[in-house]
Formats: sequence, C-alpha cells, structure tokens
Amino acid sequence: MNSFESSNEHRDITALFTLEIDGGKADGRSQAARVFKRTAGDLMDQLARTPKPSEGILLRNAATLAFLCDRDTARLMAGQAIDEENYRRNAQALGGVLIKLGMAAKSRDVTKGASKGGDPFADAINATYRTG
Repeated sequence: MNSFESSNEHRDITALFTLEIDGGKADGRSQAARVFKRTAGDLMDQLARTPKPSEGILLRNAATLAFLCDRDTARLMAGQAIDEENYRRNAQALGGVLIKLGMAAKSRDVTKGASKGGDPFADAINATYRTG
C-alpha cells in the first residue's frame, strides 16, 4: 500500500486516469490504455503522495508523452521509420513535464564561464599544475 493510499484525503485514484470523451468514458481495456495506466501509476508512485488536481493533469500529460515516445521507440526497434522531429518534441515536452512535477532535475550550464564565483580549491590545483 502506498503512503498516499492510507491518507485521510484519499480520493478514488482510478478517477484520475479515467478519461471522458464527448461525455462518454474512454474504454480502458485496450492494450494502449493498460500501458498508459501502468505508466501513469508508476509516475504517481514516484510522486509518493496524493496528487493535487493540477498535478493530476501533469501526470496524465507525462503518461501520454511517455506512451508516444515508447510507441516510436518500439517502431524504431522494429526497423520502422519514425518522425524524428516529432519524437524529439515529445521527449523534450516529457522532460519539461517531469521537471514541473519535480521528478527530474533541470539541466544547467556547468562550464567555467557559467560559474558565478571562483572555486578556490580548483584555482589552487591549477596554479600548481605545470605542463611539459
């Protein structure tokens, strides 16, 4: 049992991943729906708490983007062509959603030019280092 399942504010978690289209519920029995729900559930486990409504939207977005990326990866592994630019956009968008959820670290520039201050330890080592 996950920690969020035992909370007093527990809501029907399956409702988070039950989608309606034109007033009717989407059939969740297809292979694609099961993969989507498994991915979304894994992401929710990683979140480790009951998601707020805005986080629920982000979780659904992340699961959808992950599904699309996995679909294209499977096609590529099967020797089929994929739209590489679309794949890159989906992967980039997925990273952004995961960052918003706090599940991935935002990349940053780690080059010396990007550093705000000096590194006295590295400066001391570099000062004593001689070539040739």
